[in-house]
Formats: sequence, C-alpha cells, structure tokens
Amino acid sequence: MFSALVIWDLAATIERLQQPTLGENPLIVLCGEHQVKVLATDSRAREAGARPGDSRKQAELLCPNATFLRARDDVYRRLFAAVTADLAQHIDKVEPHYHPDKAAWLVRSDHPQELAILRGRVECLLGGQVTIGTASGKFTAQAAATIGAAHCRVEPGEEAAFLAPLPAALLPLNADMQRRLPMMGIRSIGDFAALSRAAVFEQWERHGVWRHDLALGIDPRPLQACEPPALLTGSLSFDEPVADRQSLLAACLRLAPALLDQLEGREAGRLVLLLEDDNRARHELHLQPSAPLRHIAQFEKQLPLLLESLTAAAGINTLTLQLSELAPVQPQQLSLFEVAREGRSLRAALAAWQGRFHQTVYRLSLTDAPRHFPPALQYESEALGA
Repeated sequence: MFSALVIWDLAATIERLQQPTLGENPLIVLCGEHQVKVLATDSRAREAGARPGDSRKQAELLCPNATFLRARDDVYRRLFAAVTADLAQHIDKVEPHYHPDKAAWLVRSDHPQELAILRGRVECLLGGQVTIGTASGKFTAQAAATIGAAHCRVEPGEEAAFLAPLPAALLPLNADMQRRLPMMGIRSIGDFAALSRAAVFEQWERHGVWRHDLALGIDPRPLQACEPPALLTGSLSFDEPVADRQSLLAACLRLAPALLDQLEGREAGRLVLLLEDDNRARHELHLQPSAPLRHIAQFEKQLPLLLESLTAAAGINTLTLQLSELAPVQPQQLSLFEVAREGRSLRAALAAWQGRFHQTVYRLSLTDAPRHFPPALQYESEALGA
C-alpha cells in the first residue's frame, strides 16, 4: 500500500512561517513579469474564489482585502527539500512531488503510527494542513489525500468506485486533454473512465491510455525514491543584533573557510544565506554564481553581491550560510597546441594589446576564471576611448 502526505498551500504556508507579521488577511502569491498571474493561495483566498492561473486583476476582484506577495521559488524548493531529507531519516524511501500550491510526499507504508510521525514532522517544520491518503496505487493515494479528510484509506478493489465522482482535473492531463475534455462533457474521472479504451487510444494514443488506466484505479508504478541532496551548513549567532552589511559580510567570511574545507574535491553551484531578525522574521538570499564556488577568493566576490539584496529593517540575530548543488570538480581540458604568447603572462598580454591598440585606453577587470587560466580569460577588457 502507498500513502501520500499532502500539504496544502505550500507557498502561502512558508510565507506565513517566515513573516509572522502578515496578519490574518487572505494571502495570494503571484508569479510572472509581463503577465502577472496567481501561483498559489491560502485557504481564505481559495474560499473567496481565487485560483492558481487567475490574473492579478481577477484575484483582486474576487478577494479585495488580500495580501499579494511575489513568489520566491528558490525559498519554497529549499524548504521542501529540507522536509524531504528529514522524512528520509524516519522512513526508508520517500518520493517527493513539489508544487508551490499543493505538495506531496509518497511513502510505501500504511501503518497509522508511522504515518502520524511523518505528519508530525511535516507540521513541525512547515505548519499548515497535512492530509493523508492510502491506496494500492500512487495516483489513488494522492487523490484520496485531496478530499479533505485527515486520513482517507481506499481498500484494494474499490479504486474505480472511489475515483469516479472526483473531478477529472485530478488526472495528470496534458494541455490538449485539459482543453478538449470539458468540451466533450467529461467533468469527472468516472466520465473519462466510461470511455472505451479504443476511443481513448484513437484520440490521445498511449499517453491517453495510461491516464485512462489511472481513472480505472490501475497504477502499477513503483515508488521512485529520492536521495536528499548533499548540503554544507555553517551557523553563527550574535550577542547583539547586527544591522550593517559590513558586519554581516565579515561574519560570512568567518564561516567560509570551514565550509570550503568540507568540500573535499567538490564545488558548490548555489550559495544560500539564511537570516533571522529581532521580529522573528526570516530572510533568505539565494545566489547561483556564474562559476562554481571552491575558492575563498570567489566568496569574497560573491558575498557582497548576495548581501546587496537584503531588505531587513531590524537587526539580525542568527546567520546561516549554506552551500548546495555540490558536484565533483570538473577537470580542465588541456590544449594540445602551444598557448599564444600573449596568454602566458599578464605583462605580455598588456604589451600585445598596447601594440595593437596604441591609441585606445582600456580598463581591465578580474573575472571568476581560475588563476591557471590564460590572462586573456582572467581579465575582461573595456575600451574607455582614445
């Protein structure tokens, strides 16, 4: 038997967790630049009629007293991965399904006590409403978790009858099926299951037949376990709240050498800074540098860029620096031919440039290229004029 733990309103739950001053107004999370749309809502906004995919104007008409926030997908994914890693410590295999509006974790268990422990872990780390569905297949278990009951169990052989009255939108429909099924009068999973297999194959081929099997409760897919990604973390607490960026930068640089020692031949593709201020509000700053981090010089360049986006009004009490997306250092490809003369030393490169462009003034700036790279790659040149 499979069990699905579903947390509703993931993005809104995380925003309330990190910003306790949001209050009781409905919360709507927006995404998009040119066409701003609703990405996720909380239960109050959903009861007012706001749905993911609505435009901001539609959401404002349906829920005029709502609080609107811009989506922070990096933050949601980081916390979702942290919960997945925590659950993996309490059960053998976990299959995560991320979505900012409704996220789920699938496990191969139907023991009530074990599921209660997992539910407690999710609620402890994120809060929010967690529902559980148990069935013989993964899709039926996820569907059972969405009906609103604390724990819904579907016995083997009752899958088709249970799924029949549920909306067809619960199926993993592609864009064509989402458009055509309502036009054909198919509103529920039972309506779709009533179609003949030959008719479904004629319209949508094997992909449609697979969804037709799901509507009948046939789901032989095994659990796809997920390995929690490696993560390096260093934390620091301040005796007095710190408000200036220079002090925060100095604290980060104190943590950097210990984190670099733990890399052990690896490089980090993402840098995350977690801060908590006097008001218990949490701030997350994410940076994905152009070159993977593995040297202290790279930290000295990237950390000021990371702190520029900090908007905390209160003093910072705790600071946590994380390195993620760890990967082995890729070997540098060596050239079979002799390196050009101007690539051997900076003095030779400057002389070559001066000889070619003797009437032009250039400004050189360092890049993130390693020191063993040719100077032409270590420096960027900018023509300032004659």
